[in-house]
Amino acid sequence: MTIRKLLPLALLAAGTAAHADVSVVTTTAGNASFINVGGTSTSLIKGNRMRTNSAIGSRNDALIIDIDGRRFIGIDDGKKSATVTPLESIAAQLEKAGTGTIQATLKKTSQTKKVAGYDCTVHDLSVTLPFSVTGHPGDGMDMNLVLSGQACLSTSAPGLADYQKFYRASADSGFIFGDPKTTKSPTGAAQAKAYAELTRKMAEAGMALESHVTLSASGSGPMAGMFAKLAASDITTTVTQITPGDLPAEQFDVPAGYKVKTQK
Repeated sequence: MTIRKLLPLALLAAGTAAHADVSVVTTTAGNASFINVGGTSTSLIKGNRMRTNSAIGSRNDALIIDIDGRRFIGIDDGKKSATVTPLESIAAQLEKAGTGTIQATLKKTSQTKKVAGYDCTVHDLSVTLPFSVTGHPGDGMDMNLVLSGQACLSTSAPGLADYQKFYRASADSGFIFGDPKTTKSPTGAAQAKAYAELTRKMAEAGMALESHVTLSASGSGPMAGMFAKLAASDITTTVTQITPGDLPAEQFDVPAGYKVKTQK
């Protein structure tokens, strides 16, 4: 299901602190419809590349975002294979998603806390994105995707400038945070665009060390109720450890000897 792939990775990305090279451990709890998305993820950042290793339920995934190479790399260590998806191959899918203008707000509150040993300030957030389930606005299947909640953003955690540089570059290049295959459907593309905007918005204000986000969808079409139920989710992510330090460059590329498939 689209939501399972996108939301944990998107919020993990938003909760990653960078210090040139850095390793970050994040826990995720909650659910998306009937699917449990609880688990632990480790995110590695080196310059303009990020690798996310996720353990959600019984599944282990690795996804590399290579901004300079304009590509996603999905790693399957069990099968010793990798799937490379050029950024350009999903750009057209995102454009044809039938989405409207994104409305995003981020409001600082007076509440502060300490997460993973760093001070952060709680912000209220909201992202609304009109979209069409069929990709054709005006055909009676128009809906609104609403992502709302709170995030605790830090301006004192190490490597803020590098962190913001990475996410600024990703936003400028049109990257999403999650499995690129999810953009093949209009609903998946809408979710991907909403999460990307959420990530960009939070990164502008600081490092998201903790977040609690709900996702809902509403509409008046005949299948609105079904899609609203499928979209419903409630996710909490928390950064538990930040470890700056040099990371081997080979961790951000296809391992030697792996079979490579390029996704069109």
